[in-house]
Amino acid sequence: MEGQRPALAAALSPARLRARAVLLGERIDLRGLARAGGSAADPVHLRDAPGEAAFAFRWGAVVFFGGTEAEQAGFLAGLATRIASPLESPVEESAWVSDGAPRDEVSEDGEVHLVALSAPRLALLAEALAKSAALSHQEAGLTLTLDGIEPIVETLRRRGRLGILSRGLLRAIGGGLAARSHATARIRAADRPETIWEHPELERLHLRLAEEFELADRSAALDAKLVVIGETMQTLLSLIQGQRSQVLEIAVALFIGIEVVATVFGLFRGG
Repeated sequence: MEGQRPALAAALSPARLRARAVLLGERIDLRGLARAGGSAADPVHLRDAPGEAAFAFRWGAVVFFGGTEAEQAGFLAGLATRIASPLESPVEESAWVSDGAPRDEVSEDGEVHLVALSAPRLALLAEALAKSAALSHQEAGLTLTLDGIEPIVETLRRRGRLGILSRGLLRAIGGGLAARSHATARIRAADRPETIWEHPELERLHLRLAEEFELADRSAALDAKLVVIGETMQTLLSLIQGQRSQVLEIAVALFIGIEVVATVFGLFRGG
């Protein structure tokens, strides 16, 4: 990794450049792609060209440093067939980054100042940006799920019952169950990046980036929403099961009643 630093710093010669993370889908198949260097773990350093670099994450994100929009679009087009469950609208996160700082830090306006544009430092920034984009996507998805559940809960509060199973109710339950099923595959934004294990001297930079993008707080908020969704789903499914049991009991009672009436009517006719 150390041998990659001079080449990367020379390639990214601009003193200030734009970092752009793009969440493309649930997973990217990176097998067989040429790599610019670094370890096999996320993020994978895929591109190191004059004035630009790119890192990719198997869980669906790509982060660019420098390069034109056309160059980035061409790079993403080459990955299109490798993306599993692509998003209809990719989620983006961006930041400005510069080198030559006396120490790694983030300014009040959100610009990232680095000692050098070395591969490990850019990998940490790439991970923070990519995780922030993933959290934004998950936040939006869980908000939609909660919005779908809210009218059902309000109806239950006002009427004391669910009423007839509607498509809206079934969609809400399906959305809630889907949110819970994806929870295990959700990006653990608060986890320690692999880069830190190889470069412990960059721990401070990692903590500062995590604080800037509020990764731990947002991850905890998502966990809380998942708990609410899980408890609500269990309650709704229990009520539905009880409601169906009640309907079945009524149907059985009606059937028995009809049988009794038919028997009595038959006795009267026979008499």
